[in-house]
Amino acid sequence: MDLRYGLHGASEQPGLEVVSHPGLEAVVDRHSQTLPEVRPDHSSKEAAASAYASYPEHYKSPVSDPLLVPAAPGTPDHGGRKKRLWLIVGGVVAVVVILAAVLGGVLGSRAASSSGESSASQTGESSRGSGDSGDAGNSGNSGNSGDAGDASNTGSNTTARPQSIRQGSGLSVAGWRKPDGSAETYLFFQDPEDGLRFSRCDTSLRSPGNDSTCWASPVSFNAYATAGTPLGASTILWGDDYQPQIELFYSGFKTRLLGVNFNEQKKPNTTDDDVNKQTLFTGLGSSLTAYWPWTVYQDPAGKLYHLRNRIGGRWEPNGLDWDANPINITALATTRLAMAPTSTNYTMIAQKAGYAIFYQTLDAKLAVSIPDLDSPKRPATFHNPWPTTLPDVTFPKLAPIAAFSVARKDDDLQRVDTYVLYLDADANINVLSTTTGASAAWNTPAQPDALKGADKDTDIACLNMATSSYNAAKAAVLLEAVSGGEARCFFQKGGQVVEVRLDGETGEWVGVGGVPMP
Repeated sequence: MDLRYGLHGASEQPGLEVVSHPGLEAVVDRHSQTLPEVRPDHSSKEAAASAYASYPEHYKSPVSDPLLVPAAPGTPDHGGRKKRLWLIVGGVVAVVVILAAVLGGVLGSRAASSSGESSASQTGESSRGSGDSGDAGNSGNSGNSGDAGDASNTGSNTTARPQSIRQGSGLSVAGWRKPDGSAETYLFFQDPEDGLRFSRCDTSLRSPGNDSTCWASPVSFNAYATAGTPLGASTILWGDDYQPQIELFYSGFKTRLLGVNFNEQKKPNTTDDDVNKQTLFTGLGSSLTAYWPWTVYQDPAGKLYHLRNRIGGRWEPNGLDWDANPINITALATTRLAMAPTSTNYTMIAQKAGYAIFYQTLDAKLAVSIPDLDSPKRPATFHNPWPTTLPDVTFPKLAPIAAFSVARKDDDLQRVDTYVLYLDADANINVLSTTTGASAAWNTPAQPDALKGADKDTDIACLNMATSSYNAAKAAVLLEAVSGGEARCFFQKGGQVVEVRLDGETGEWVGVGGVPMP
């Protein structure tokens, strides 16, 4: 299904105005989201100059221009093209005829050699013919080269590789609890042609013993993503107009930070995010992560920034205004990033110290920071959920990291338990988690069987369920406990996206199965 403006159906795209330009012709491209206009202020020029200076001119977007492609110079030589076409067709036909003749001779000689009713003279001829065919048969031994086809076998998964997701695609997931008690999850990824897609899970469609039946077919949508873009998805819940709004942030042309929104209460349901009006750039090959109202990214100079929506006095979304500020962290260049909320209450999450960011240090160790944890402007009612000093964990540089939080059981201070997943050198996913209770600490990393044997170039995505101060029922939505059943993560194994969940009763990780994709 190809989504242009709508989650469940395509409607006509607004008309494109063609601007006259010598030597160029207008075309409509699948990835033709309009590139945001750069504001002509001093800071914008500095940011653009810094980002552009970091990349060579040949570093292009998926299409060199979304609307224009070079036209052939001069008057087209249609006659010359036709002649070349006939020559090509004639050559192909000649090759086919020759191959057919050779194949017919070989098959005929084999048939003659196998015939028990042939005369002695025919037998002699057929023996000569079979000898010829035998020579051809020796060349057929090159079929042993088919053994080399075993190299295409991953050894870890015999399921056919899906064609709608690129190997090593970025992954991100967002979800919310619906008024009827079911949940809805959006899993975002990139296809082999650099387009962006999502698969949607409606948990009311899960079958007993088979959670994978909830997934609908992947949907594509307009985006302007670079190949291998990082992805960061989050969910807005507020009032009647955001039930929900899913936001996806990604890296566009010249690694410009861009966003797209999905909201069925609005027309059109798919729109560019207003962050596109900013002049923000991610580092080439860097990561980003999001949980509303925060987004964290690394700029071309390696500096980490958090981007926050300037929400209103009633905690309502403000689509027009975003604030980007540096985080006082020294991280590995192009480190993978993962975000998790530090409270179950949205009014705490949306303020200073409301989230934790996990990253790699310069010596490839896992680290965490809660920005503004020591700020005097931090809410007085905020309670730090766990120590910010982690166990000594070293893993391959630039390996993927994911994190999620769940409500701590029977905790009146609205603190969270947090899980961090990372890929080790053996392509196994390890889990670092906090202990539960009043004096939370970090456990020794574990390596669950359900998380072993991932693809070496996989990304990892984990679901942080949405929170809100004011939903459609005019009630607050707190972060769920693990018993809610949606503590789930995703990664690639044998090219397929695999879903796993944390069992709320046993505390064990359980393999759910593959996310269905063509």
